[in-house]
Amino acid sequence: MSKISLGLVGVIVVVVTAMLTPSFIVRAQGTTRFEYVRVTSYPVRDILPGGQVRSGFRACIAGTQAWNCREFPPTESSDSGFRNALATLGNEGWELVAAVVEQPANPVDLTYLFKRQAR
Repeated sequence: MSKISLGLVGVIVVVVTAMLTPSFIVRAQGTTRFEYVRVTSYPVRDILPGGQVRSGFRACIAGTQAWNCREFPPTESSDSGFRNALATLGNEGWELVAAVVEQPANPVDLTYLFKRQAR
């Protein structure tokens, strides 16, 4: 009976020690890399009565030397720039992962974050 108790105590000590000490085993990092793009709106003034302001959208990805940006201006309606950005980025393999309020003073103006697996 004492051998069973001693064995049980040994197993408990090993389990508790393994849980409380940091792991010395190096875990392999996955080789999957992702690219991220940031989409923000910008105002576009139309030459229409009343000087209507619509939003265009700019999609920027960080390059090694500078930001690489594309613009999606509004065409027929106020949300067409956003729809064009979503459709184009989606067709290129980008996935919308977050919408963030960067400026609390203007909570309507969101920044959209996309990711895709690096090619």
